[in-house]
Amino acid sequence: MRLNLFTAIALYLTEKIEFDMKKILTYFAVIALIGMSEIADAQGIYFDPEPTNVFEPVRLYIDISSSDCNCPELQDAAPETNPLYIWTWNPNEARDPITIDGQTFDITNGEWGVSNENLIMTQDESNPNLWYYDFLGAPMVQFYNVPAATFYATGINFLIKEKNGAPADQPEQKSGDLSAIPEPVGCVNVLCLFPTIWFPSEYLTLTYNNNIETNPGLQNLGPDEVLVYFRYKVNGGPFITYQVASEAQLTFEGGGFFTKTIIPKQLFGIPDGDELTELQVFVTKTPLIAPPFSIFTVNPGCP
Repeated sequence: MRLNLFTAIALYLTEKIEFDMKKILTYFAVIALIGMSEIADAQGIYFDPEPTNVFEPVRLYIDISSSDCNCPELQDAAPETNPLYIWTWNPNEARDPITIDGQTFDITNGEWGVSNENLIMTQDESNPNLWYYDFLGAPMVQFYNVPAATFYATGINFLIKEKNGAPADQPEQKSGDLSAIPEPVGCVNVLCLFPTIWFPSEYLTLTYNNNIETNPGLQNLGPDEVLVYFRYKVNGGPFITYQVASEAQLTFEGGGFFTKTIIPKQLFGIPDGDELTELQVFVTKTPLIAPPFSIFTVNPGCP
């Protein structure tokens, strides 16, 4: 079959675009890998996993060869002969003992000359410069005994040191003061919406992140404790309150996250032809109508 001129040109351009796109995608892939490698190499202090759920076990990694650590006195660290220890004071230095699998551990720092063995760090098997501490397998909220919101707001402050931080006739065997702030999992605001631009006659999912709740009366809520009610305006009029106890509880999704999916116009019984023009979400706990509240305004998109 013979090809006319236009068909031939079209095939040529298609093949050329496909070839060029393959080259472009290859270049981007290589650049991405290089970038990821450089980021990984540059990151000297980090949590694993990241983003980090402080209600679940986590590891804190420190690369003693990194500029983030800046710890020249610790370059001779070795697991058997000269191990490293974490020394941490914020968000809670006077930590109570914790019980894990029926065994109770003292998790205070110990003495500067004799660190607590329960705070000993582990050298990574594949990188001798990389050391980690896993908080004895306990979530950080249990280890430090403070609300989750504290970690996401200010993180932890610590240093790493040899067992004896001040041997005779030597500089202090420690890093400088260090810090690490975990990245929240999923919803990074106290209240998130999906979709972010929503309409009253369509599904709207509210996700409440109790991990970063700043109201002390609502922090560290249990799976069945989070309640919600609404105030709304129709056609720009006065606020109407919607408080129905049987529909107030949010669904616990694990890790401090709670959700509720609604169709606002249907839930509030707004007739066709009228418009929901403003919506406020009140997050609370039992009793439903009493403080404390976290209040959010989540106005709809244009009708």
